[in-house]
Amino acid sequence: MKSRSAIGVAGRLGLAGLFAAATRLLYDIEAHGLAYDAGAPRTYFAITHKRDLDALAPVPIILGHRGWAGLAGDVHFAMRADSFQRGFLARIVLQPRWFARLLRPLGVGPLLRSVGVHPLRDLRQYPGEARLREILAAEGDPLVGEVLAPEYLSRLARAGHRDPRWLAAQSLSELLSWRYHQLLQPYTSAEIFSASARRQAERRAAEASKAMLSEQALWLWRGGSLYGAPEGHLSPDGRLSPLSTGFVRVLSASPRDTRVMPVAIVYDFMTTRRLRIFVDLGPAIERAPELPRRELDARLRTGWLRAARFTCTQLASGFLAEAASGVHPRFTTDELAAAVESKAVALQAAGRGVDTRLLTPREAHAAARAYLAYAHQRKLVRGVGGKIWEVRPLRPMPPLPPGGVGYEAAPLVYACHELEEMLAVT
Repeated sequence: MKSRSAIGVAGRLGLAGLFAAATRLLYDIEAHGLAYDAGAPRTYFAITHKRDLDALAPVPIILGHRGWAGLAGDVHFAMRADSFQRGFLARIVLQPRWFARLLRPLGVGPLLRSVGVHPLRDLRQYPGEARLREILAAEGDPLVGEVLAPEYLSRLARAGHRDPRWLAAQSLSELLSWRYHQLLQPYTSAEIFSASARRQAERRAAEASKAMLSEQALWLWRGGSLYGAPEGHLSPDGRLSPLSTGFVRVLSASPRDTRVMPVAIVYDFMTTRRLRIFVDLGPAIERAPELPRRELDARLRTGWLRAARFTCTQLASGFLAEAASGVHPRFTTDELAAAVESKAVALQAAGRGVDTRLLTPREAHAAARAYLAYAHQRKLVRGVGGKIWEVRPLRPMPPLPPGGVGYEAAPLVYACHELEEMLAVT
């Protein structure tokens, strides 16, 4: 394995400490199943991908479990390629706007490299600004009208209060002015480019992606381990996504004895209490590169869902969904708490992981009250007197933009999808 530079080790230790302090300060994090990781080389820690926090919250726990080797550098990370570009921090921290503007000139690419982070390029959906920066790096500073498709150019011009003809005649770097910042953050396809620019952009992206995937496989050949999200993008509706082509390509180019460690990350997010994050490791899938893609997908999916921990968010949402579909949509706080506790006790008896706070009447009742307070704030339920509640009609998941996630737009549906999948495995 590569020798570890003192700067790289110090950077990893500093970041691990920063991540640990920040996440512990803001969230309650509970980890289980760490004994499944025996510290073996060539382990791919395969995380479920529900929120951007997935890339940060479990890291100090997993590295700490591996001891000095993990902290010093035997585990590397796969991270979206635009994180290596200038402007990435302002894409992650969009609010407050003044702070995002201060962050925008900063680039953390060299720091990420030094601590063992590998870029990972999505060929389909990519932030608009990141696409423009790639063209600027490869082709200099062409005119906007030579690069952008007319429809997309007109959309930017309208939103930026510019004449489309004037904007078309400007250098592409004009679009990096602060005026267009928010407009360029959503994920886009290469369709935003003119035909000739699109072909060049797609070719460059394919070449870059191939090189990035080879870099990750090479690290596994050197005896290192990786931490990444095989789904390739955030879950839009709460359900697990199929394995990304990139993950499969990394494994196909890796040593035959590479193992995949399922890491299920579940959020108890429908609550007015502090957000709680559960990180659960499952048994490793040994010699994963030898498995057909369909079998690998099925085994990893099963590993994730068996390891995933039931929280009040999922169990109470299942109760509300049943109430909404029945003839009696009214219930009391006590009825919800009792149902959540009963289901949690039954699941634990069946060998499934549950939030242990739900196993006693007092704690289950406290969790149910916090859940209902959240649901009331989001207009998912309404009070009809005393401790009686009425669930409102269940609204479907709304259409989401590319790269969008539904836990904010439709939290009840999102949580119900999680519950359905978790209950589908035994």
